[in-house]
Amino acid sequence: MARPKNYERMEAILEYLTEYMTEHQIQPTVAQIAERFQFSTSIVHRYLKDLAREQKLGYENGVITLKVGNRIQYNSTKCLALDNIGSCGPGTVEEQHVIAFNMLSPFYFPEKNLVSITAAGDSMENAGISSGDTLFIEIGAEPAKGDIVAALDDEGETQIKRLRGYRKNGQPILAYENDACYPGKVVKKNIVRIQGVVRHILKHC
Repeated sequence: MARPKNYERMEAILEYLTEYMTEHQIQPTVAQIAERFQFSTSIVHRYLKDLAREQKLGYENGVITLKVGNRIQYNSTKCLALDNIGSCGPGTVEEQHVIAFNMLSPFYFPEKNLVSITAAGDSMENAGISSGDTLFIEIGAEPAKGDIVAALDDEGETQIKRLRGYRKNGQPILAYENDACYPGKVVKKNIVRIQGVVRHILKHC
C-alpha cells in the first residue's frame, strides 16, 4: 500500500528551498534541510523525490533545480566541489571525490563545466592565489598562453600554474608566480593533461 503524501510538508520544504536558494544562490545540503525540519536525511530524500514526481522541482543526482514559480525564476550554474587540493607549492595527491553540488549565479559564473578546489601553497601569490583560496576551474576549456591552468602531473597531483607555452615534445611549460620565493621556476614533472582553466578565485578570509 502506497504511503499518503503529506502535501503540507512538501509545500513547506519547497518554500524553504526557494527562499534559501534565492538568498544564497546555492542549494542547502540534505543535512541542512533535515535539521531545519527535524527529519532524518532519508525522509528528506523521500520528500525531494515526491516534489520531483509532482514536478514542483527537479531533483537528479543530488542536484535540486527550482522551477519557474509565481514569485521567482531561479537560474543557476552547477558546480561540483571536489575534495582535492590544487598545488600552488608542494602538492598533495589528487583525490577526485565530489563533496557538494554548488549552484552559482550565472551572472557571475557563466561557464557550464565548473569544478571548485582549494589552493595549497604559495607558488602563485603574484597571481593573487593564496593557500586556502577556492578556485573555480572550467573543465575541458582550451587553454591559451598566459592562462592559469589546472594540470594533472604523472604523480597524481593537480598543479595550479601559469601556462607559458609548450616545449617541442608537446609538454606544457607551467610557471610559478612568486618572484620572491621561486624566481623563474617552472614545473619539472611530466604533465599528463591540462584539466581546465582557472576562471574565478574566491579569496580565503
